[in-house]
Amino acid sequence: MQSRGRVRGATAGGGVTVGTPAWLSGYEELVERALKGALGQQSFPLYRLMEYQLGWRDEHGAAQERAAPRLYGALCLLACGGLGGPAERAVPAAVALELVYQFLQAHADLQEGSQERYQRPTLWWVSGPAQAINVGDGLHTLARLALMRLTEQGVPEHQVVRSLQTLDAACLRTCEGVHQGLVYQERLDISPDQYERTARASTGALVGCALELGAQAAEAPAGTGETLRAAGEDLGVAFQVQEDIQGLWGAPLSGKPRGSETLVKKKGYPVVYALEHAPLAQKRELGALFFKRVLEPVDLERLTALLEGLGARAAAQLAAEEHLRRALLRLEGIFVVEDCRRDLERTGRWLALRDN
Repeated sequence: MQSRGRVRGATAGGGVTVGTPAWLSGYEELVERALKGALGQQSFPLYRLMEYQLGWRDEHGAAQERAAPRLYGALCLLACGGLGGPAERAVPAAVALELVYQFLQAHADLQEGSQERYQRPTLWWVSGPAQAINVGDGLHTLARLALMRLTEQGVPEHQVVRSLQTLDAACLRTCEGVHQGLVYQERLDISPDQYERTARASTGALVGCALELGAQAAEAPAGTGETLRAAGEDLGVAFQVQEDIQGLWGAPLSGKPRGSETLVKKKGYPVVYALEHAPLAQKRELGALFFKRVLEPVDLERLTALLEGLGARAAAQLAAEEHLRRALLRLEGIFVVEDCRRDLERTGRWLALRDN
């Protein structure tokens, strides 16, 4: 693999690396082993690029071990275990979720022109746009094939078909959310309600899918899976709001450099809140920043100062807390295994509040 250019910009979170909590490590290790099994020992060059996207190779093609987060797979295993099913039964679904997430990341990096994620070049910057699109499409296909291996865990075929429908529906909703987010890059008249609907699709759909697939692997009633999906969507909104906060002031779990999404005019919750509530003079200043042809790092510093002064950071934290509260309320009384229930609640608080 040949790099297309020197990577520019800050490291993720301004040089801060965010790891996942210790209580998730066992689930993530299980998902990681199964992911490697899903790719197997393929010799075709396409799979080397997939391994790069998954964090197993560097930009020169050399093998490496990376502790990449596998959050969606871990959530799926937690949901299955919490409902009394063996977590191992949900492993094919967990693998499928992680492959879908990587497909979405590969395409998102290209859509946004992002050159860096997790302190290394993004796939398209290493391989070129055309190959990155192809790798993303291949990962999506592998995800569906991985999910079909639920039959090897004793899941009935009709349930596997239902799980495929669940995954495909979540992928489509995510694409709808991404579409709306791209539209909003060119607009300033975005309300908090519009933001929430977009975040519920672009982030919440996959979180909800992770919990619902876990319920399906545990052979829980359909109504339980639907409740978990709704809770996951609420949690996904809280997660996205916190990512928006961290993207401006901290270290986002997405692995993107601080401020990178704002520099391409994506409007996270703090910006949306400020545009809705700021006095006229500050609204004009915000508008002047976002109507610039190109935002520079110095603009980012001015923007964060404006947002802080308008109370947008604090308002975003309150919004994350509220959506987390809704998610936890939906989950009350559902899980029968206390350890998994506790770990899932702790994971929700960590995603929404960075509270561990």
